[in-house]
Amino acid sequence: MEVVKEVGDQVHAGSGGAIARTRSTGVTFKPPKTHDMVRSLFDPTVKKSFLEVCIFLVLLSNFVTAYKFAHWFGVPFTKNVYLLQYIFWRLCYNVGIGIVLHYQSHYETLTRWAREHRWFDKGNKSKLAQFLQFEIKSKLVDTADVYRYPEELNVWLIFRQFVDLILMQDFDTYVIYVYLSMPSHWADLVNWRSLVGVALIVFNVWVKLDAHRVVKDYAWYWGDFFFLLNDSELVFDGVFNISPHPMYSIGYLGYYGVSLICGDYKVLLVSILGHFLQFQFLKYVETPHIERTYGVAADDEAEGKVANNHQIDDLIAKENYDYSRPLISIGVWFNNFDKLRVGDLFTAFTVTNLLLWFVFHRPSNTFLLWATFMAKFTSWSLITFVLFKQSKEKWFTKLYLRNGYTQVYSYQQWQFLYNFTQTVTYVLLVIQTFQQAVNVGWDRFNYSKLIFGMLLCALQVWCNTEIRDAISDFGWFYGDFFLGNYINTRRLTSQGIYRYLNNPETILGVAGVWGTVLITDFRWENITLALLWTLTNFVLVKFIEKPHIVKVYGDANRVSGVGKTLLSLKPLRRVSEIVDNVEHIILRSLLYDNTGKQMSDTSASVEGDGSKTRDDPLSVTKRRNNVKDWEHVVQSAVRHVTTRLAPHCEFDISFATRDGSVVLPETVTLLWRLPQELYNERDWIGLYNVLDTKNNREVTRVSSHGHWTPALASDSQVKEHAVSGEAVFDFRLLVFRPGIYEFRYHSNNSHKVLMISEPFEVALPSFDMASEERFRTELVDFLKSVRAFKSGHFDFQNGNLTVRELRDVILHNVGVELTCEYIKRVNGDVSVISDKAWHIKSILEELP
Repeated sequence: MEVVKEVGDQVHAGSGGAIARTRSTGVTFKPPKTHDMVRSLFDPTVKKSFLEVCIFLVLLSNFVTAYKFAHWFGVPFTKNVYLLQYIFWRLCYNVGIGIVLHYQSHYETLTRWAREHRWFDKGNKSKLAQFLQFEIKSKLVDTADVYRYPEELNVWLIFRQFVDLILMQDFDTYVIYVYLSMPSHWADLVNWRSLVGVALIVFNVWVKLDAHRVVKDYAWYWGDFFFLLNDSELVFDGVFNISPHPMYSIGYLGYYGVSLICGDYKVLLVSILGHFLQFQFLKYVETPHIERTYGVAADDEAEGKVANNHQIDDLIAKENYDYSRPLISIGVWFNNFDKLRVGDLFTAFTVTNLLLWFVFHRPSNTFLLWATFMAKFTSWSLITFVLFKQSKEKWFTKLYLRNGYTQVYSYQQWQFLYNFTQTVTYVLLVIQTFQQAVNVGWDRFNYSKLIFGMLLCALQVWCNTEIRDAISDFGWFYGDFFLGNYINTRRLTSQGIYRYLNNPETILGVAGVWGTVLITDFRWENITLALLWTLTNFVLVKFIEKPHIVKVYGDANRVSGVGKTLLSLKPLRRVSEIVDNVEHIILRSLLYDNTGKQMSDTSASVEGDGSKTRDDPLSVTKRRNNVKDWEHVVQSAVRHVTTRLAPHCEFDISFATRDGSVVLPETVTLLWRLPQELYNERDWIGLYNVLDTKNNREVTRVSSHGHWTPALASDSQVKEHAVSGEAVFDFRLLVFRPGIYEFRYHSNNSHKVLMISEPFEVALPSFDMASEERFRTELVDFLKSVRAFKSGHFDFQNGNLTVRELRDVILHNVGVELTCEYIKRVNGDVSVISDKAWHIKSILEELP
């Protein structure tokens, strides 16, 4: 298994006739045709150099030596010999080649040595120069070309030979070590581990082949450390769309495949060591070189033109002096821990107590299982509920705003809630897994499963780290649910891990949880918890996150790198189309009833105006139908009473502005008339909501709550055997709550009903909302008109308008609900109340 270069691998070499140029001098030339490592060494049709023949013989001798050593000294000794050889060649690769490339990248050391010692000058007769020239001539079609090419190319051609030796020796010794570690009985290989291992090896081979297809031979041997192609550029195609640094990440899955097949944890540890050294080579050699040579990718440059999440975090901190980066639990430590922040101390205190509780009380397996299960399910339910309500109606933000807190403060409380619940659930999972692993027994412990489980846990930690690096704290804490007004450009990020996966947390975000299944040797308890984690994670992403993303960023279908690669395969593309059609049919059946009409709440989570809460059409229709039904009942009852008392009964309403409704604080005048024998000086008229009185038309069984007045006759003389009068209901008697109301005429200080008026509507006043100043002025005028304004404050002792009713008036006009506690906390200061309401209105309108 050859191991190849990552950054250079991403350089597209262009066609066979590409023009190259040296890095420092700028000399242009046309590179000769070269071959990949396998063809150069093993294809008999390709011309071989002296060093290539030597390398081939050395590789062949490895197998002969291993065979002889196994017979002379035994398999264990031979295995250790090749283990040491593998470590030696791996260090030659990652350390030796790494140092050479480091100096070549920074100082062009190899090129300067060749130029200073004239290794490739025709007149140089030194043995080293003659050997190097002979080696290059044996590879070129025209032997005279060696003197026409610049030193950069000639040095690179020689460098390739040493790369072939080191990489192939690294591969050879590893394969022999693995072979000697195989089970002695072939029957032991017939299991699921071998099946998975072979699949990983096959995938590894595809990664290598596809990588070479993309990067060509030039990048395979780190050509850009020596010279550059004029048409070279960073590309992301094929396997480079699947994973970051694929040759150093998924390009080593074969290591883990053979470790599974062997079933030997020592092979796994050796593989991890080799993989770790390769990542160090990437970190300290490859990555710095590509950053100096190619800068950033085109997609990253496009990301830089808009405000990314890191900039949003900085903006929040800049505009809110009391904001600090939130506590984040990562693995077994905390990021951004602030010892002066109570929430951080409480989280650390809770974790410490959970660990002490486990150490000193040692709860049973069953109790730990249920505690972990319920903690996860409860926290998921809470998080899902908050995010759902926040996406639909900004519920969480409104909850804090109406109590006088700021939008950012509510976001900080959410950050604490989210991190705390995540921390507690994972601490309980770690405790439960540890106890289950101990119960397995060290004498029966499978170290390979333990190591693979730990690798999956590390994979999840790495995934979370990559996600945070890409979307920052703002994205990690679902900032677009709470602070959407801070987003300048509605564009999803394609940086980091999101270049390759749209929702990496869906699968990789639960890798560690499934790692606990391996660690505990597939205990049913951990399988249950892993299924719970996976299901809840899927529901959260599918039904909460995705609809909100469509709502905020639009329904543009962004295809991930993995999706591009898989969809390029026709069979998989067809399967994807079938799945999409089935999903569409299922969703349509759920969202539409059997009459073809769309059900309530349809698409509310994915589209619509986020700044205003709209009533569902069906619910509005139902309410209207209910009102009409009540009006019909009232009219029927009135006709019944009137008919019984006719022709001398009258009960009419006179409105100040328009018929059928009264806008507070307008005055309503009632004109009543009834036969003299029915009138009593103790008669009275009350105001009631029609929904409270319902269909009881003979006796009123609910209180008027003080909204009544005596029925005083205007003329005590008998006129045509009838008595008439007038009653006035002003702001002191009317109800400051919108709805459908009716007046009832009661007899002789009782609740016996003699007359019922036609229903009418009571509506709250609508202010001029053209500006904040205009809104404040009209609010003051309204309070003055109901005598509830005193020295710039709301008069809590006015007796006409309650705090709750003031809150409803503000809600009706601004769409913002302030709590009664907040109004009392600011002592009813009308300026503060109006400014706060207008500020909240502005914030909610900016939220998606």
